[in-house]
Formats: sequence, C-alpha cells, structure tokens
Amino acid sequence: MHDTYLRGNHIYLIAILVFATVITLISTFLTYKNSKKAAEDSLNLQALGIAVSLETSLNNSDELRKQKNIFKEIITEGRWEGIAFIALYDKNGTTILHSNENLIGRQVQDRNIKKVSDKGIPSRTYVTLGTDERVFVLDFPVHIRDSERILRLALHTYPVEGIIRQARLHVFGMLFIIAVLWVVGYFFIRASRHSDELRMKMAERERFAVIGEMASVLAHEIRNPLGSIKGFAQYLKEQNTDNRTQGTDSLDIIVSESKRLEDLTEDLLMYAKPMEVKSEDFDVLDLMNEVIKTIQNRKDVGINVSVPAGITIKSDSDKLKQIFMNILQNAVDAESKAIDIKAEVMNDKVAISISDDGCGMSHEIKENAFKPFFTTKTKGTGLGLAIVDKLTKAIGGEIELKSEPQKGTVLKIVIPKNFI
Repeated sequence: MHDTYLRGNHIYLIAILVFATVITLISTFLTYKNSKKAAEDSLNLQALGIAVSLETSLNNSDELRKQKNIFKEIITEGRWEGIAFIALYDKNGTTILHSNENLIGRQVQDRNIKKVSDKGIPSRTYVTLGTDERVFVLDFPVHIRDSERILRLALHTYPVEGIIRQARLHVFGMLFIIAVLWVVGYFFIRASRHSDELRMKMAERERFAVIGEMASVLAHEIRNPLGSIKGFAQYLKEQNTDNRTQGTDSLDIIVSESKRLEDLTEDLLMYAKPMEVKSEDFDVLDLMNEVIKTIQNRKDVGINVSVPAGITIKSDSDKLKQIFMNILQNAVDAESKAIDIKAEVMNDKVAISISDDGCGMSHEIKENAFKPFFTTKTKGTGLGLAIVDKLTKAIGGEIELKSEPQKGTVLKIVIPKNFI
C-alpha cells in the first residue's frame, strides 16, 4: 500500500508536469501565431494606407502630365519608411510609372496584376527580389483620371521579421523552461524515491529489531519447554514400543507438532538475527550435491542438475545452502515431479536457476511471496522465501521469480563470484 501511495504521488506530479507542458505549448503556439498575424496585418494596413494616399495624390497631381517620376521622389525623399519600390501598371501589365526609371514601359506578365485587374480587389503576396530580399507586395486597383490602373507597393519586411524573431525567441525560451521543469521534476522524483527507499529501509530495520526481540523471547520462553515436551513424549513413546497402546498415536502427534514448532522457532531466529557473512572458496557443484542429498532423503522427486564443474566462488556457503534448501523444499511442497537446476557464469557473477513443474503461483501470491509470514500452506511458517530474499541480499545477490499457475516456478539467484 505504501508503494502504491508513493507511485500515486509520482504519477500525480508527472500529470501536473504534462498538464503544465501542454498548456504552455498551446499558449506559446497561439502567442507565436498571433504575433506573426499581427505583424503581417501591420504590413498590410501600412501598405493599404500608403496605397490610398498615393491614389489621392496621383489624382490631385499634375506631375503625371508633366511626366515626372513622383515614385522616385517618394523613395528618394523617404516620405514613408519601409518602401522597397512602387510601380503603376495598366490592365495589360505595361509599366506606366516605376520608382526605378529603367523599368518604365516594360511589359510585365504577372498573374497577380491580371487577377487584380479582372476582379478589382487587392492582392497580397511575398516576393523575393533579385537581391534575394523578401518583400511584402500589395497590388491595389486605383482609378486615376477615369482610367483603371494597378498600383504595386513593395514594403521591406524588417519590422515584421523583428517581431517574428522575438516571438521565436519567446518560443525557444518557453521550451527551455519546460525542459528545465522536466529535468527538475525528474531529479525531484529520483530524490523522492531515494528518500522513500531510505525511509522504508529504516522502517524495515525497526521491524527487524522488534522481530529480533520477539525471537529472543521465543527462544528462551518456548524453545526450552518445547524441547522438554518433545523429549518426554519420545520417552513415553519408547516405553510403549513393546506394548503398543492407543496413546502412542497421541504421542506421535505431540512429537510431530513439537518438531513443527521447533522449525518455526528456528526460521524465526534465522530471519531475525543480524547477517554475518563468512566468505570462503568452494565449488558450486559440490555445494549443490550436498543440498540435493538432504532434499532427496525427504521425498522421492527427480532432480536434474546442469551445473558445470569447476565453478568456484568466494561467498558464504552456509547461507547459500540455506537458500537452496528453502527453494528446493518449496518446490517439493508444490508437488513437483521434476526439478531442474542450472548454473552459468556471467562475467563476474554466477546465475543459478531452479525450476519446477509444480502448482505454480498466481499473480497475487507472487506479489507477496517474499513477505514474512505470508504462506498458502496449511502448516507453513511463511518465512521460507523471506529468508531466501534476506540471505541473498546479505551475500550481495539478486533474486528473480517467475511463476504461472499449473505451469511451475522458476527462481533465479544471481550472486557475485567474489563477495568481500
């Protein structure tokens, strides 16, 4: 439940980051789009204002009659800022007037001019000049002395590009802030998880301390009288060997139940006491053969060993014996008919897999398999796999559990070859 709560907090934080990111990206995109549109609208309004003013000036001026180039004067005098060039065309595309006198009289084949001439509505576009400069062009229909003309006004886009550049910088700035937020969130989650792990380890140590105190009490208060009960029951049973009575069955029950309580006490003491690792060199195959002899003496089960000879490791052999004995005993209790043991060397580690064809585990059982006192057996202590997990960690190893109902179980122990 604690892990679920922590995971929920992390998911909640990630959800906030995702929400903030989406909102920020949408806002940034809209801001950039609106800035670009506002800049283009500004160019368009400026061009329309100049075009209307020029139309009025051309109708009220005698300069056309005098064949003066007023467009050149406008550019030279700088009456309006940002003008690249000005031109006046007739319906056929002939250049009547141009700020560049060399272009006057030339025929221009331009679809925009024809479109404006046919429909009588302004046209806006962007054109790249011979100097590779991109300019905003407005083709505007004008009436000059009862004649229909097309006024072409080209404006520099420097102001617009400046606004768009600032909008892009704003976009990059917001993306950078989002990236920083995600990095900070990532390290915050890592720090939070690390803190939670430390807190859980401290809680686990406190729990071990409580269990250790309880185990110490059990060792003194239960183990000694239990041994007396068991010994006296065995004595009475031996006295009735020659003259078997009905009470012998009751004595068998007392002995077996006393033995079960002894096993529980021993498991509890082993799980609760501090782990002291005693490293020594030994052969994995020899160790496994010793463990198998113990298990085969208990029940008839087929055990296939595929452990190469010569795999020598430096670790705590007693703890490894206990680990494998608990795993094999679980496999036997799961009504397995065959058990396979395999070992392989992986760089500086040794992986030992023990698989059985027993009843297997459900997902819920797998989730709780390594928790102390969790068991599905009627007479189990619930400490077998908990001890396996603790002993494996004590010798610097890792444990992996795979199991499916009615398909068996695979337990893989990975331990360092040299544990110092």
